[in-house]
Amino acid sequence: MRGIVVAMLSVVSVLGLGAGPRGNRAVTYEITFTNVSHGVILTPPIFSLSQHKINVFTLGEPASPGLQMVAEGGATGELRAELEDKGIQDVIQTMNGVPPGESVTVRLEGNKRSRLNLASMLLPTNDGFVAMNGPRVFSKSRARTFRLMSYDAGSEENSEECASIPGPQCGGEGFNAEDGEGYVVPHAGIHGESELSREAYSWGDPVAIVTVRVVGDDDHDEEDED
Repeated sequence: MRGIVVAMLSVVSVLGLGAGPRGNRAVTYEITFTNVSHGVILTPPIFSLSQHKINVFTLGEPASPGLQMVAEGGATGELRAELEDKGIQDVIQTMNGVPPGESVTVRLEGNKRSRLNLASMLLPTNDGFVAMNGPRVFSKSRARTFRLMSYDAGSEENSEECASIPGPQCGGEGFNAEDGEGYVVPHAGIHGESELSREAYSWGDPVAIVTVRVVGDDDHDEEDED
């Protein structure tokens, strides 16, 4: 694996961070997202922190419109709007994809109760994605690691035809309104039955690793909560 790349990205960020519960002071988190897949590019991920748990996806249920946009085309704007409607502290939309063996690092402002969400598309797939459903990220040890699995949004048929897959490997279309399986499932990987090579693009889980470090904490005395 190549060395971790800490990218100085052009990002779009919004701070909706208030004081939160009295005495729950600001914490700065450094979040590193690493692609550990074989052959798969992860589209520019979106990261957000919230005070309460938000599910980006639920297994066995339909993907939200915002998640469908991410999973089919890597576009994060609609998902960002969904997250903001549910109440977030901070959000960053990155601008660069993450190739195999590389990483992107961002900083977000939250507090000790903050929960992390993120989402990114797997390329080349029809509607594959990786995401986090709001685990708490503060740790007294100042670092936590999460291993992320791959999922299928169920919003597009897994044709493995390049005309339906965007990105550098295929150059096809992104989101379209056609239906797939109808609900989120674990991703079955590339089968190699059409235009995608199973040898070139197959992967095993996890596809990404997220490391969260506390780099700024205004209240060292508050008790940690799981």
